[in-house]
Amino acid sequence: MPSSATAKSNRQAVPAYLILLFVSSCLSVFLVMRNPWVASDLNTDSYVWFLEFSRAIFQPQSAYYAESILLPLLAKILGATQTLITYKLLCGILTVCILPIAAIFAQRYFQNLYKTLLFIVLFGLSFQYLQFYILGFPDPLTILLLVIAVFQKRLGAMFTLLVLAMLSHFSMAALSVLGLISLVYFSTNTSFYSQKNLVGAALAAILAGKALLLAWYAVFHYQLLSRLDWALGKGYIFFLERYETNTAGFWLTPGIPFLALYFLIAAYFLMQKKFAFVFTAILTLAIAYVALFWTVDGLRVFAVVIAAPYAYLLLSFINSLPFWRTVK
Repeated sequence: MPSSATAKSNRQAVPAYLILLFVSSCLSVFLVMRNPWVASDLNTDSYVWFLEFSRAIFQPQSAYYAESILLPLLAKILGATQTLITYKLLCGILTVCILPIAAIFAQRYFQNLYKTLLFIVLFGLSFQYLQFYILGFPDPLTILLLVIAVFQKRLGAMFTLLVLAMLSHFSMAALSVLGLISLVYFSTNTSFYSQKNLVGAALAAILAGKALLLAWYAVFHYQLLSRLDWALGKGYIFFLERYETNTAGFWLTPGIPFLALYFLIAAYFLMQKKFAFVFTAILTLAIAYVALFWTVDGLRVFAVVIAAPYAYLLLSFINSLPFWRTVK
């Protein structure tokens, strides 16, 4: 039986979670409904290939996107493969759920309503994917897994979530975790477990995710062209020409609010002389831009690759603010 003190603490925590769920859900629905393409996206047959893959997920595949098995498998299990609109509705529900679920895990980590609210507001208003998502891709599930993995204090839980992220979209999730590893290694956040254990668990998650995918390919006779092979097949000139047609658009892909907040946080840590941490934050941003350059899907690629590092950067920034000891 829990002690009276524990029971009282649990009762006091309930209002905080209810407030967070309400605020994060309202913000999420507001952002999702602002997508200018959502209505047309729901009523077209765009990105039907993921639906077809979901329906035939236990049959041999050759397309490079078949590395993303988790969302199609989930849709298959839930029966969301009946029509394209049911599949897209599942993607939409997952997109709406990113902020509320992140709020729950952030509150479990922070144990502070104001810290969590600040995280949700900053992340929600600056992470442009929440407003300009494309229904049909596995991105919302991948982003959700990457973000909530950042708030795990148990290595086993973090490892499990990162492995699932690898199964959701291996190539982009792996790049995101590599960026996260660099930030964790030079972390200013002392409330996490040792950096070496976290780095080891994250690297192990990448390897375990790849091993599970290879096992899946062997069992169901997948013969996939990798995303790297696809990019190399297109050639450097193809991507350079795309870049040169809209150079400003390329650099502004994540949006001005995101870039302004990212560099504001970097400047904050720079003033604190956390030079290695700032350098890795810039390096992580560079990784996201490299991934953006070598693909044709724009914001969705950048968003997935930056998801875990950005959540960790915000977490570190919020924890380091000096005025929390005066806030009850």
